[in-house]
Amino acid sequence: MIFDRLLSARRFAMDVVISVCLVALVASAAAQSSRIGAIVQGTVTDNSGGVIPNSIVSLRNTLTNQSRNVETNEQGFFRADQLAVGIYELRVERTGFAPYQHAGIQVSLGQTVFIDVVLIPASESASVTVNAQPSVMDISQTSVLSSIDQERIEELPVRNRNYLDFVLLSPGVSSAPVPSSGGGGTALSGSGFTFGGLRTRSNNISIDGLDNNDEYTGSSRTELSPEIVQEFQVVNNGLSAESGGASGGSINVITRSGTNLIHGDAFLFAQDGALNARDPFETDPAKPSFRRFRGGAALGGPIVKDRTFYYAAAEQEHNRGQAGSDVDPAAVSSINTFLASGAFPGLGTRHLVTGFFPISSAETEAAGKLDHQFTKASSLMVRYVFTNNKESGDAFNASGLVDASARGNTFTSDNALSGSLTSVLGSQAVSDFRFQAATRHAVLRTNETLGPGIEIAGVVTFGRPYGGNSARRENHYQAGYTYSRTIGKHLWKVGGTLNRVSLRADVLDGFGGIYLFNSLADFVVGQPDQFRQAFGNPNVDFPVTSFGGFVQDHWSFTRQVTIDLGVRYDFERLPAGFNQDSNNISPRIGLAWSPSPKLVFRVGYGIFVDRYVLANLARAIEKNGSRAFEQVADGVSAISLFAMAQGGSLVTPASGLAPSVFQPDPRMATPYSQQASVGAEYLLAKNLTIRSDYLFVHGLKLPHTMNTNLLPPIVLTAANAPSLGVLNPTPQQIGRDAFAPVRLDPQFDDIYQLQNSAGSTYNGGSLTLSQRMNAELEFSGSYTLSKTFDNASDYDEQPQNPFDLRAENAISRQHQQQRFVFNALWDLPIGDEEEKSGKSNENEGWLTQTFSHIEVAPILTVESGRPVNPLTGLDSNRSHAFPLSARPLALGRNSLKTPSQFIMDLRVLKYFPFGGVKRLDVVAEVFNLFNRLNVTQINSAFGSGLTPIPGFRQPLAGTRRQIQFSLDFEF
Repeated sequence: MIFDRLLSARRFAMDVVISVCLVALVASAAAQSSRIGAIVQGTVTDNSGGVIPNSIVSLRNTLTNQSRNVETNEQGFFRADQLAVGIYELRVERTGFAPYQHAGIQVSLGQTVFIDVVLIPASESASVTVNAQPSVMDISQTSVLSSIDQERIEELPVRNRNYLDFVLLSPGVSSAPVPSSGGGGTALSGSGFTFGGLRTRSNNISIDGLDNNDEYTGSSRTELSPEIVQEFQVVNNGLSAESGGASGGSINVITRSGTNLIHGDAFLFAQDGALNARDPFETDPAKPSFRRFRGGAALGGPIVKDRTFYYAAAEQEHNRGQAGSDVDPAAVSSINTFLASGAFPGLGTRHLVTGFFPISSAETEAAGKLDHQFTKASSLMVRYVFTNNKESGDAFNASGLVDASARGNTFTSDNALSGSLTSVLGSQAVSDFRFQAATRHAVLRTNETLGPGIEIAGVVTFGRPYGGNSARRENHYQAGYTYSRTIGKHLWKVGGTLNRVSLRADVLDGFGGIYLFNSLADFVVGQPDQFRQAFGNPNVDFPVTSFGGFVQDHWSFTRQVTIDLGVRYDFERLPAGFNQDSNNISPRIGLAWSPSPKLVFRVGYGIFVDRYVLANLARAIEKNGSRAFEQVADGVSAISLFAMAQGGSLVTPASGLAPSVFQPDPRMATPYSQQASVGAEYLLAKNLTIRSDYLFVHGLKLPHTMNTNLLPPIVLTAANAPSLGVLNPTPQQIGRDAFAPVRLDPQFDDIYQLQNSAGSTYNGGSLTLSQRMNAELEFSGSYTLSKTFDNASDYDEQPQNPFDLRAENAISRQHQQQRFVFNALWDLPIGDEEEKSGKSNENEGWLTQTFSHIEVAPILTVESGRPVNPLTGLDSNRSHAFPLSARPLALGRNSLKTPSQFIMDLRVLKYFPFGGVKRLDVVAEVFNLFNRLNVTQINSAFGSGLTPIPGFRQPLAGTRRQIQFSLDFEF
């Protein structure tokens, strides 16, 4: 404890010293220029190289006709900050010189575009016009990031119209690990991505500069139609002090705005299960039925030309089909026959599904955005988003060994109103105020709502499971302000944000009870190994309020050197009873050095403070012993309770069993990570770059759970087993460290403490080759080699032995050693180019007409398998850890692994032009084109014997080929 305090004090002192030094230097800055816009900067000189001060530089958005004027300083330097993403025309005027015009400047999110302007005396030329695109390489960028542009969002294959799936196109990013096949894991999913080996709940997703996180689970909140997404940025190592609230990665999304041209589209997607491949893991030999339809439209344009614009998009999906399980048909038959005899009348589930069961979903996404220019210097944006999503039958607990009764249904409704007020203050400063009010209502219900859950190790889970029945409402209120000012070659930023989230929830985890059985034979004779049930009031109602402030400086020291310095402070006020950690200073520093126009080196370091997952806090508030608690019974006691309840749930708490409670660690502190990066990028050709990056990430004070009421364990033998409460020890228990039923505090059985002593370490290198659209071809390919270690991979993970935490240090569930991903957009070079395609060509032959106007878009993913934690399937050491943590003898944590994967997705489009921008797209998309058997989940239950049960390590789930078609009319 003393050592921990010394480390904490040392870290605080170092943070303060570093922060003061940074502020003294320049008052800190953004590594990526902006989360909501872009920068255009450069110098104005004459043809002899002399700088020209006081030149007027005008940047006009060619689609909205809105402009920004800045003036060069005494060094001839100019910078326009917080520009909306789009295409600009730059014009420079100075008395005595010919006007200079540079057209077609494309600026992207977070990009800094350099424009060097050379003015010619008016006596030599009437005007100067330039049309060349700036370099594709941003030599001022110090962060490790990738951009996903609008073209790829619209044209690449995506199965569920979720644009965030494209995050996986970035180097250094992996998908979330697949949940365990049993043992009581949580039904709550995270963001779906892991950055730097950190948890999927540790990322931040922002839309138009405002948070879009589900604070209860750590996932994203409001869903957007891809039609209204302009582009987004994937930040693996974002050195901007402007960003906070995540120790992992950041995903910065900006939405589309209307222009002076009316533009829109209408589309329809359709999928039929008859065209899909059969799932090889389903026990039913037939192919399940499935039909899916998704339609929608988008429209944008001017309300008042050059001043007020709108953009709106909406889409709706309905699908119905069937799903099956991978449970052994013989086991299902035995259980059904046994239950049909009237056995265990207290069980709510009387019949397990023998074939397919129905599934369905309905989703509506709608969003509207209004942009208004009050004056040339001030503008307002208002956006409203609504989503409504209902999934029935198979929404969670979808492991192959889970019967339909234990799978779940979800209903989620989101409403969000957000906006911004941006003011340009003269030539050098920008003021930006942003706000949002949002609410999320989420309901989880298992298909079986009565009776307890039954889990037979490695065989089947059925009935009402431990988790998956809850209802909650999150209300979000956020306001943020940023002031940026250019002084010389420094872009200074200062700002802050206030975010309040209130949670009201009924969390019924464990209230139906759950019985764990060693085998099917034990189930038939009514001999559970363990029983667990919660009692009391499941309601929680509490707020958390987050404060964040930053100061930063983006310093263009020279054209070749950019320095980013920043410091941020975050504080999250927690409910009463939790430690209020105020030691959250985060220094950031980054450097970009470009010794030549074709080469840039980057290096950076930063501390990134995370936020608390509210689902974790809710456990300690709800099951604190006075509001609610759990009871756990082992062996003979569990058998007795099962018989008394006739296989059902208990109506009242059992007498003689002490309560088990959840408590926060009195020293619980905010999780954070330390990240360091180094990389280089080289311009191979005008539109082609190669980039290499190394990233080190150290996660500290990560949350996990530990039973602190246990006495030191004793090696279990046949002789001492009865004294440890184990009357019939299994081979997996003999010789294992086990815990006696005696407790440190006899008032409680188990005290599950919410601790933050877990950690992780990630080392990863990546190589990326990218080409901007050129000659009708755009592509990006990246390879990542990495390794991640940790001692807990989620907040509810418990150690096998709390007195031997070294045994928990192992490969993380987030680990993925190798990953290669390639994507491309290719217009086949047959027939007219798209911009000329409105003209008919009667001289074209039928072959040219057939194969012209075809676009091909593949995504190829080749990746290593993921670690899986082997379990006995029981609480073999009587630690009362849940989710289970007892591993087979001689097998370490996360020592299993799924097979590698090879996935090719392909989208083929043929369009029919109707003049101008009007065209009809006919599209076919194929997912897992080669129908390769890509296993995503294996049976991790070893069983209680010295040899594993037959299904151990066998595949349970994977991907199959799916085909969908769509029509899209653009106008």
